[in-house]
Amino acid sequence: MKKSIVNAVKWMIPGILFFMSATPTGSQNLRKLSVVLTINENESGFANFPIDLDQKVSNTSRQGKAQGGVLVSADRLTDPPDAYHLRVDSAGDGDLANDPTLLLLPNTSVVVRVVRRWANGEKRDLPYTIHYSREPDRNNNIRERFYWSPHYRADGRVKVGKCESLLVALDLNGDGLFDQADFAQGTSIGLDRNGDGRIMGKAEWLSGNEIVEYCGSSFLITAISANGTNVTLADTPLRVPKLGAEIPEFSLKTTTGQTLNLRGLKGKMHLLDFWASWCKPCVEKFSLVKQLGAEYGEELAIIAVNVDEEPRLAMARDIVRNYGLRWPQVMSGQGEADPLWKSFGGMEGNRLAIPLYVLVDSKGVLRYAGNGGEGLAELRSKVEEAKKAH
Repeated sequence: MKKSIVNAVKWMIPGILFFMSATPTGSQNLRKLSVVLTINENESGFANFPIDLDQKVSNTSRQGKAQGGVLVSADRLTDPPDAYHLRVDSAGDGDLANDPTLLLLPNTSVVVRVVRRWANGEKRDLPYTIHYSREPDRNNNIRERFYWSPHYRADGRVKVGKCESLLVALDLNGDGLFDQADFAQGTSIGLDRNGDGRIMGKAEWLSGNEIVEYCGSSFLITAISANGTNVTLADTPLRVPKLGAEIPEFSLKTTTGQTLNLRGLKGKMHLLDFWASWCKPCVEKFSLVKQLGAEYGEELAIIAVNVDEEPRLAMARDIVRNYGLRWPQVMSGQGEADPLWKSFGGMEGNRLAIPLYVLVDSKGVLRYAGNGGEGLAELRSKVEEAKKAH
């Protein structure tokens, strides 16, 4: 999904289009690191996904599918009470007849192995745990749930200069594929920065779409094999901005063809409002952002940066019209692949979460990056501080 420059926007209201050179001219020789990975089946389980047994076969039997389309059936027993006989399509042939019957008692688990097949023709059976939960809810009604949890990850060693660390990739959604869907799900990449052999804490768990800063260099993950055997990292000139420091150089191109750089933005505070059409808090706070803009007038320039994928841009445009937003809009349609979003969205404490409000003072220094606080009170106080400081 990484591209050298943000695609031209097909629709824009009068405003500006951001672009950042992620792979500048002449950068084809940027270093690439190919990290060999091997499947580690000692992973203790990192996520649970519900198995939706929504197909009624009989009064006591239901079927459904686990992550990756794995067929599962559950037959309720009377002896022992509240127990089930479970079958899982371990071979992936769509037929449960030859699969063994597994006994599941309330609040217990069983381990199953499922054959996964990849586009290159390779196949491998991978371990999963199925957990049966039977607990009362807040109204004291008994709720029965079945959960699916992968028990593997892909491990490798990344070497940069004199630095070497454990690098791991998770099949975060448990569908048998290491791919972009895992990146979108959450923090699916681990980097053992402190060398203790474990992946722990915010500094060591990353989204696959983040800029990876390691050993004085910055990288982007440009490829990962679906079977978890390889991940490719490439050097990038993109940098994660730091609070109290000047923001990284980038360019702005207006719809009339005017190009501005960081130097051209200095002299006035700028607020970057990162949002998406599916983000309810982002949209709900537009009225508060408008109030902030009206209050500070010419002292504060607001620029909205949309992080939707291309198919949702029509909805984003409708929101812009419906809310009467007059400030410049940025809509690249690249979602999390947008270089500008990779930089600001990957800041510590944010991890590609929206809404994200970025305040840059009149000297180009990053003064704030966060969700704005309740009623944007936190953001407002930072705007006032920046105003008084200059």
